[in-house]
Amino acid sequence: MEKEGLIRAIQKLHQEQIDIQTIITDRHVQIKKWIRETMTSTRHCFDIWHVAKGLKKKLVALSKEKECDNLQRWIKSITNHLYWVASSTPDGNGDMMLQKWESIVNHIKNIHHGHGTLFPVCTHEPLDPSYSKKKWLKPGTKVCGKLEMILTSTYMKRDIPMLSTGQQTSCLEAYHSVINHFAPKIIGLSYHGMQSRLLLAALHFNENVGRAQALFPNGDKRFSIIFPKQKNGDFTVRQVKTQCTFNYVEDLISATIAHVQCVQMPYCKINGEAPPPLCQNFVHPEKS
Repeated sequence: MEKEGLIRAIQKLHQEQIDIQTIITDRHVQIKKWIRETMTSTRHCFDIWHVAKGLKKKLVALSKEKECDNLQRWIKSITNHLYWVASSTPDGNGDMMLQKWESIVNHIKNIHHGHGTLFPVCTHEPLDPSYSKKKWLKPGTKVCGKLEMILTSTYMKRDIPMLSTGQQTSCLEAYHSVINHFAPKIIGLSYHGMQSRLLLAALHFNENVGRAQALFPNGDKRFSIIFPKQKNGDFTVRQVKTQCTFNYVEDLISATIAHVQCVQMPYCKINGEAPPPLCQNFVHPEKS
């Protein structure tokens, strides 16, 4: 959600006297400042995907520099470590998450102890040196120094304690995708047409958001393997959901028929008037 839309939604909740204990957003600096100054009693968290996306861009750029190609095999492990930091700290202890995150600086150098007072030792099993698929980074090298600057930058130290340990914004982004399907941005719609399409998108999303995972005839769960463009050949495993249902259409038709049968409607009347177009407030120049 864009900054202006998010602020308007929060202000509306305030007007309805709804107490917001925790809010999860993307990594927008202005939104962070606005929530910190306006909602002093609300806990603000970041969606992990947005933090990992920005981190991965920096790591990929560094791996393309001279003498830094050894970093390519570590990028996926470092981003996975970011997700583990949040998921393994359900209580949201910011200091613990920060020490867990900074332990990766020692881990990539084959140092697995002495990370900090709250997280002194890595939790993985003893590693077999002969089985390692990635070369350990040597302290003092160019790639090790620049990587440490990225991992321990001021932005990361400030944002890691704010990672969301539970809910994320993926469900909201999925709803926005449904809105784009019912109301494509390339098509200009009237006010009431847009309002109707938004209501239909909400009905469709609410009916299908909790779909179960599809099964094979023998009862095994179905999965699919996709190759997202941004992963450059790497794959992602996703659950295959059951087919969408459209029962809300029958409910709308039944409700419409019942309303027409019970109410005398000599003509169709639209409730409310559409607001004027935004461009009407501008000063229009003479065509001549």
